[in-house]
Amino acid sequence: MSFRDIVVYLDAGVNTADRVHTAVDLAVKFEARLIGVDVSTKAAFEGRSRDAALAIQDTFVSALSGRNIDFDFRVAPPSTEAAEHHFCHCADLLIATHANPDDRDLCNSAIPEGVLVSAGVPMLVLPPGWKKENTIGNKVVVAWNFSREATRALHDAMPILKEAREVFLFIFAPNYSDTHSDVQDVKAHLEHHGVKVTLAGWRDHGEIDMTSALFAGLDREDADLIVCGAFGRSPLSETLFGGASKVFLNNVSMPVLMSH
Repeated sequence: MSFRDIVVYLDAGVNTADRVHTAVDLAVKFEARLIGVDVSTKAAFEGRSRDAALAIQDTFVSALSGRNIDFDFRVAPPSTEAAEHHFCHCADLLIATHANPDDRDLCNSAIPEGVLVSAGVPMLVLPPGWKKENTIGNKVVVAWNFSREATRALHDAMPILKEAREVFLFIFAPNYSDTHSDVQDVKAHLEHHGVKVTLAGWRDHGEIDMTSALFAGLDREDADLIVCGAFGRSPLSETLFGGASKVFLNNVSMPVLMSH
């Protein structure tokens, strides 16, 4: 099991160059084909962003110079929200950046959330301001709650988890114990794939929510990636009532690999 086709979304915004560099590194690491998809809006071809928008393909190709990987370039219709137009159904991993308010109008509004919900493919969402020098996947936290979405994310992230130096299995539950059979089963399953697992459970006493507990532990563990399921409830429900997916999508501290 590996990533054979990786899609990286391209626009005229300030985060694209570092996002492409990270995508290239992952494509090299997993010997994958890299597909750059231009998701520029019509507004991107106006004003100060015009030159950058027109140069997206050349910039993408230049970033691959000297790197021995197969690649392709596609263009999505400017206003489409359909997943098939974002070339995600024949990919193993999608790479995007969380919406940056300063240049949000340059990128199709379906990126990242709309595509994440409809693609059926895991998405690596980088925080705004992400720098190409930053590492991904050395120390990984898996947010695990025995749900369908968490199960999907765990298996979708397996190529990264197998390469990680350490993986922290974070479980937030009132009765959490390292010795519970369901906890040990998940740990054993990961270990059967060669994953180095550390249990990082947190007993929920009602004093803190799950995402706050998880982020509180990240400093101690020096993690560089979160793996989690996305939208166990509908995106509208999470918008109205709050939810972990929105918190993870809006975090500005580290990358998140999400599956829905």
